[in-house]
Parts: sequence; C-alpha cells; structure tokens
Amino acid sequence: MKTHATIIVVAGLLFLFTLISGLSLSRNLRHNDPRASGRPLAGALPALHKLVALAAVITIAVTIRDLHRGMEFRAVELTPVIFTGLFFVLMFVTGSLLSLGKAANEAVQVSHEVIAVLAFISTSGAIYLLTRGRW
Repeated sequence: MKTHATIIVVAGLLFLFTLISGLSLSRNLRHNDPRASGRPLAGALPALHKLVALAAVITIAVTIRDLHRGMEFRAVELTPVIFTGLFFVLMFVTGSLLSLGKAANEAVQVSHEVIAVLAFISTSGAIYLLTRGRW
C-alpha cells in the first residue's frame, strides 16, 4: 500500500504545480495578452503548464486504475471517477481554446478555472472512496 500513497502524493504535487503555473500564466495574460493580436500562446510557461497537466492526468488515471484493481466499482465510487474524467476532458478543451490565437474570452477562462476546482474535488473524492478501508 505504500506505493499507492506515494503515487497519490506525486499526483497531488503535479496537480499543485499545474495550478501554480496556471495562476502565473493567467496573471501574465492579464498584463500582456498576445492573443489580442491574433498570436497563440507561446513560450516556456504555457508549454510547461500543458506538459505538467498532462502528466498529472496520466498519473491520476493510473492511480485510479491501480486502486480499482481487485475490487468492483460501486455506484458511489464510479460517479466521482466519471466526473473526474469529464472534468479533465473539459479542462483540456477550455485550455486549448485559451491557447488559440483568438481574442481573449473571459468566459472560457473563468470556466477553465472553475472546472479545475471541480476536477480537484471529484479527483479527491474518487481517490478517497477507492482508498477507504485499505489502510
């Protein structure tokens, strides 16, 4: 069970780094947004944010898969897992829309931030429900 705890901590740290880089990126966009001129987001910070977010999603998916082994999903555990997957897909869609060289859309940015919070809540809930009673 120690490997489960380690991978959960790694997933949490990746998610935290994604959050911090996203907040920094959002703050930078408020001051100097290249999308207003039609250019897409480029540079090290957007690329790092996207790569760490992808690593976090993969780590969380592997964690949920490993925790699911040897047990059957009940409806109470399956629901947050489905919502987690849905929220991560929506985060990638809204993040892609934010990266495009289009004019800044405040509604997409706010929805991206809200979906990130919902993804964190549903991921935490899914991992809690899958680990309860195991340690």
